[in-house]
Amino acid sequence: MEGAATPETGRRTRAALAEIPTRLDRLRVTPLQPVTNIRELSPALPPSYLSPAPSPDELCIQQRGRKRLPSTWSPDIELKRNSSFHSTVRTPTKNTPGRISPPKLGVTLRSTPRKRLMLGESERIPFTPDKIDFSDLSTPQKFKITSPIKGSPPVKRLRLDKQVEEFKGPLDVALKGLSPTQLVNMIKKITHKHPEIEQEIRGEMPAPDLTPLEEKLSYLKSNIFKSLPTSRLTSKTDSPAFSRASTHLAAFKKCLIEQGKTLVESQHWESAIKYVFLAWSYVRATPVWDNQPHNMQRKQCFKALTTFCMTSLKKGALSKDKLIDIQDKLQGMVADSEEIQSCIKLIQGRLQDFL
Repeated sequence: MEGAATPETGRRTRAALAEIPTRLDRLRVTPLQPVTNIRELSPALPPSYLSPAPSPDELCIQQRGRKRLPSTWSPDIELKRNSSFHSTVRTPTKNTPGRISPPKLGVTLRSTPRKRLMLGESERIPFTPDKIDFSDLSTPQKFKITSPIKGSPPVKRLRLDKQVEEFKGPLDVALKGLSPTQLVNMIKKITHKHPEIEQEIRGEMPAPDLTPLEEKLSYLKSNIFKSLPTSRLTSKTDSPAFSRASTHLAAFKKCLIEQGKTLVESQHWESAIKYVFLAWSYVRATPVWDNQPHNMQRKQCFKALTTFCMTSLKKGALSKDKLIDIQDKLQGMVADSEEIQSCIKLIQGRLQDFL
């Protein structure tokens, strides 16, 4: 049997182990040698596989090379290279906080296009208020910047002050289209030319019509009640109900105060007092809310009406009978607002003067 030990030969190795040195010769590594031409060792490979052609972009990059920055920078060298991109305006250099150096004369630094457009060839203007000399009459002219772009031509205004043609229709129809200011100016112009007409106009002037004012107050009051909840299970005077009606309450108060101011400013004292009684009833009809701060607008309306009444009593020359009638009406308004007591005291003082 192969591989067995015999007494003549002694101990022998197996035949398989005998082949190992032969195999090891094949595993020996030879030192690397520089290859001059790979194609000689592998002639079957195509030339494009061994040395692929570079792309056009790579060729441009290789020809251009890497961009190098100059190690030092000098204004004089930069000016000689490209003098067309430099401005003639001298710009001071930036100074570090701890180092202050005056700008060198004869050195022209680069400036931004915006500075070149704003300054141009004119003198540089200090834009800080402490450096502007307003005593110089030519200072405003220095700030005029001329732009190379021509502006659009000014729009020709229409002449609206031409003489209006005479209206040939009915006079009452024409007066309806005029505003109150136009009517006042027209009447003043006529009375200035013809003073004798003024007395006739005063005699024919009627008292202000309070019907449109009452209609507006009634409409705004109805909006307040329309905004309240309609369900029987919910309260109409709680905070949620007030939040729904707050906008309408503000509109009602604003209208009431504006109408009263118009009557007081027009010095129609009797009509102003009538308006106070009229508007007081509408304010009294507004809801009284459960939360007291929500009733502030209601109190403000009463206070404004009290002020209108006090002004009319002070400046209006009312007769004794009218004062007594007004006092009786004011007595029923004390329950709504105690501030109306001041008007009652004023009337009582006026009545004592008639005795």
